[in-house]
Amino acid sequence: MSAPPGLRLDPPAPACLVHGEEDLLRAEALAALRAAVLDPALADFNHDRFDAGACDAADVVAAARTVPMMAERRLVEVRGVERFRAEALEPLADYLKDPSPTTVLVLEGAKVDLRRGAFAQVKRVGQVFACQPLREKDAVRWLADRARARGWRLAPEAARFLVDYAGTGLATLAAELDKAAAYAGDGAPVDLVAVTETVGDGRAASVFELTDALGERHAGAALKALGSLLDGGEAPLRVFGMMVRHMRLVWRAREARGAGEVDLARALGVHPYVAGKLKAQAPRFREAELAAAFVRFARVDFDLKGGAASPKRTLEDEVLALCGG
Repeated sequence: MSAPPGLRLDPPAPACLVHGEEDLLRAEALAALRAAVLDPALADFNHDRFDAGACDAADVVAAARTVPMMAERRLVEVRGVERFRAEALEPLADYLKDPSPTTVLVLEGAKVDLRRGAFAQVKRVGQVFACQPLREKDAVRWLADRARARGWRLAPEAARFLVDYAGTGLATLAAELDKAAAYAGDGAPVDLVAVTETVGDGRAASVFELTDALGERHAGAALKALGSLLDGGEAPLRVFGMMVRHMRLVWRAREARGAGEVDLARALGVHPYVAGKLKAQAPRFREAELAAAFVRFARVDFDLKGGAASPKRTLEDEVLALCGG
């Protein structure tokens, strides 16, 4: 398999710390390390796995000092290393002062304090591979790279919509991309149609109904679409994120008045058909109204994240404010 960007495999370092809260990146990094180090025919003899919550660090060191059997290297993998107590890390820190050249020691964890002795030592003799949640633009790029590696043609506006709708969690994005590619079929582009037909079990159509109604300032249709999304189990914060994104695009389209649909689509990173709708919606909003809306958005975001008593009512109020002016 191909290695996640930034992970060194040729040759693999004698020690590697794979850490961060993005589960999929950690899993893919571990899989790439296993593929790079182990001969499948001899993996049972040269692969030791430990759980930091149920092992002694001395046993890890003993496994790391073991000579590989009929292979160039062996792999010693320790999961959940943040669960090691400080005294348990001392044998590992000592080992890392002079690691075995025929062992790849992989330490994995979600929330690792890089200041702790053994973890700080890894950087001196090996590599530290961070698997942190991605920013939106990086998640869009990640999706494009993933699709390209699988031979799929992912439309930029489809990638952008996936991130806006599903968030930046890579496991969720990967699953949604797989569904959209299966819907599109072999050789066909994974476009906005394929994504909206499959993402969120097909609820994306209601998202477009909501954003179109907001752009047209049609309160009744917007409230109906909002209710459909929330009653169908959609997370209020996710719905709110789509509302904010659409109004941001409306504002940018307003600022770009006079631009043709193709140029506007390129500037906004959307399909020309969507750009045409935004161009028609933009004149419905005065700049002062849009500025006031984004001031309200900060308060709505705070209320939703702080556990608003009624998220649905909070969003309904904002829909009415946007549509009523």
